[in-house]
Amino acid sequence: MAPSNPMTSTRATGRLRFRRSLRMCAAASLAIAVSLTTAGTAEAVPSKPSAAAAKKELEKLSTKVDKLVDQYNKAKTELDAAKKRLKAVNAEAKSEKARYAQLHTRVVQLAADQYKSGTSDPATAVLASKNPDAALDQMSTFTHLANNRGQELTAFLASTQRLRRDLAEVQGTVADVQQKVTKLKGQKSVIEKAIAKQKALVKKAGESTSSSGGKVGGSYTGPASGSARAALNYAYAQKGKPYVFGGTGPDGYDCSGLVMMSWRAGGVSLPRVVPDQASATHFVARGDLEPGDIVFFDSYGHDGLYVGNGMFIHAPRTGRVVSVDPMAGYWDAHFVRGGRP
Repeated sequence: MAPSNPMTSTRATGRLRFRRSLRMCAAASLAIAVSLTTAGTAEAVPSKPSAAAAKKELEKLSTKVDKLVDQYNKAKTELDAAKKRLKAVNAEAKSEKARYAQLHTRVVQLAADQYKSGTSDPATAVLASKNPDAALDQMSTFTHLANNRGQELTAFLASTQRLRRDLAEVQGTVADVQQKVTKLKGQKSVIEKAIAKQKALVKKAGESTSSSGGKVGGSYTGPASGSARAALNYAYAQKGKPYVFGGTGPDGYDCSGLVMMSWRAGGVSLPRVVPDQASATHFVARGDLEPGDIVFFDSYGHDGLYVGNGMFIHAPRTGRVVSVDPMAGYWDAHFVRGGRP
């Protein structure tokens, strides 16, 4: 056997070590590449918010929307009152115009009689005018004529003053109505955007955005009597109907709309918005609540009717329907006080 060459053996060992090093480097490089790829993917696709987080955000937004809806309802109530007032002052102005025209005809006849008899005075031209402002500008002349012509001229002067006052009130009321309409449109736009966000959160929370298609109606079987029972009977009959901002029935309700209409069925007239409803009721502590009492939450941003056994009926929010819910948990944490009409 030929003796081994030490040089050849050393070179073979070196090549083997080199190959092993290459394989280890390749494996390490592959591991790093996989790690980087995974990290990059995690950064590019953020995790979706959980249903619990969406529900928590929805609760906060719903509290804000309740207050916006209250502001809208108050503005609408003021607008309705302004329109009613405008209708009344228009009717009064129309009636006064008829009286003014009648008296004006008689006074013009008096002036014509004066002219024919040759006893005309400076008031003749003024009397011929149908402009009540021109008539009042000649107050001293009318006073002089009133002293000489008695009750007819006095009545004409009084009618002229009333007509000018009525016309000024009509103009002021029209301006007030227009201002309130503009304000209402702005508030409605803000609420609609907030409700759109609510619906998106409802979907993220895994709830249905539809509030229709379920059973509607129910019966109150608790111990309440009298007006409170009538109010609860009405509220229970609305179960399953959707929350609608600004709603007072019969197709849908917001929280204060349901409370107002329920107690109206019980013979009690309540204001339209939650804070005003609280002001119109007697304070009731949490431990003294009785069926039919109004329960107020979220700094007077939400309300409903207590039904007994720690439960209350209300119109919750967008995406929900009129329902009976426990006060324990969220609602107890946001409870302000009770109110008895």
